Amino acid sequence: MLALIEMNLLPGGKRGAVRPKGGRKPSLPKFEGLRDMVKGDPWVIGVVVLAVLAVLHLGFTWFTQGVTLSRIEGELAIQRQDSIRYAEAIAAADSLQARQDTIQRKQDIIRAIDADRFVWAHIMDELSGALPDYTWLTAVSQSSGTGSDVEFRIDGMTGQTPALTRFMRNLEDSPFIQDVQLQSDEQIQQGARLVHSFVLLARYQVPDSSAIVTEPIILAGE
Repeated sequence: MLALIEMNLLPGGKRGAVRPKGGRKPSLPKFEGLRDMVKGDPWVIGVVVLAVLAVLHLGFTWFTQGVTLSRIEGELAIQRQDSIRYAEAIAAADSLQARQDTIQRKQDIIRAIDADRFVWAHIMDELSGALPDYTWLTAVSQSSGTGSDVEFRIDGMTGQTPALTRFMRNLEDSPFIQDVQLQSDEQIQQGARLVHSFVLLARYQVPDSSAIVTEPIILAGE
């Protein structure tokens, strides 16, 4: 069944819309009910405005938090790299400090050994230089102590009492010997003569640095 189409061919006539006979004109939905509900009601308008503002606020917050999160993640990545570098630097410094401590301990041990090995050399040298005429030693021994803190015993004989007094005074004047004490003194027969047999006790002392003179083993130019 064919539909009839009407056309206006008169000049100045209005052109009508061409549509099938009996058809319906499409139209957009009209929110008349919503307009009626909002129209004139301030509370509803306020709720709608608040809802729109809330949506906008949420969107802005989400955007700014995303930007902030990206920035923080970048800073954390940089800080992690810095932490790794700092940890490596601290580990290297600790290792260097440990090596320095080890070297320092070894140097202290060497100094202690080096300081103590000349104790008896100084004692024997001072005893030899302090001996007056007609006086001789029969024994020198360590009685107590260790290292540079030693007490020693001196056994000897002399033909004159003043010589023993002079010997004790010479020992007291030594920068390496202190606390000289007479433990015993008796006369004994030595061949055809009477002599004094004596025992002295004394202690070694570390002298002031000015009392020690060091000389090079190899002279300059040799």
